[in-house]
Amino acid sequence: MEKNFMTVDDVAEELSVSKSKAYKIVRQLNKELEEKGIGRPSTYSPTIQTILDRGYIVKDGKKLVSTELGELIVNMLTTYFKDIINIPFTANLETELDEIAEHEANKETVLENFYEPFSHLLQKADKEIETVEAPVEVSDVKCEKCGRMMVYKQGRYGKFLACPGFPECRNTKPILKKIGVKCPDCGGDIIERKTKTRKVFYGCSNYPECKFTSWDKPTEQHCPKCGHILYEKTDRNGNKKLFCTNENCEDAVKTYKGKAEANAKSK
Repeated sequence: MEKNFMTVDDVAEELSVSKSKAYKIVRQLNKELEEKGIGRPSTYSPTIQTILDRGYIVKDGKKLVSTELGELIVNMLTTYFKDIINIPFTANLETELDEIAEHEANKETVLENFYEPFSHLLQKADKEIETVEAPVEVSDVKCEKCGRMMVYKQGRYGKFLACPGFPECRNTKPILKKIGVKCPDCGGDIIERKTKTRKVFYGCSNYPECKFTSWDKPTEQHCPKCGHILYEKTDRNGNKKLFCTNENCEDAVKTYKGKAEANAKSK
């Protein structure tokens, strides 16, 4: 049976990377999957979405990063189900599924051979595994609604602050990451923010009173020709450069505030 894999467009959209970067990822991934005899592309996206929803991983820019809860789950699974959580088992099971699809194997027999030993492992794990919860990290931010010290929580879009008094108090706050630069429009603090697709942009801490936003990172440096604030831009090769955005300056380069501002309003 011919195997299909995620397309370059699928990977680029899922990881928010350029198509050229996605192509390299797909090529390397396909090579490794073929060598190991595993890979069900139709399950990639829903699997990633499931572990994102459960807080086992988070998107950090263009990367998927494991959380403390995710690492606890992996350690537990590899301890109690080490004969299942491995590449040889997955490769063999996929071969059997292919044989079922081609009417070369009986599905009842395959399920019986799997479930009998699995049920014993499940019973043992059910008796020995205790309830696992992610460690609670207390912040220095006080909930303005009830006075409790807010705690860090992990959501599908990353960490945020939440009141430990839930469900009586449902107050939540985003974590503001200051970059040490003042807003050129109002003097507030510039903070790093993220869209719902985890793309980084920069905005003012006084939002929505101040509408300043930028895809490019503001700096404390100023243009030697006009004195306007300089921005930092990183190209696809990771090279950083500073540029001026003053429309009246001969060194001016356009920014993309409109799109960033639209995303900020949608949050």
